[in-house]
Amino acid sequence: MKRAHRKAHARIWTVLGLLLPLAFFAILAMRQSPPTDRPAVLIEAPVESSGEASQ
Repeated sequence: MKRAHRKAHARIWTVLGLLLPLAFFAILAMRQSPPTDRPAVLIEAPVESSGEASQ
């Protein structure tokens, strides 16, 4: 009984040790990369107008 349990345990961890990294890298490979053809958008602070900000 113990020997069969050890063999099953070793096989399960071996399979998990191989499949988990493969699944991780497959997910990384399937991710969409951001589009590079769009221009960058500058984020700037709002410009204060002289009439509205002085009140």
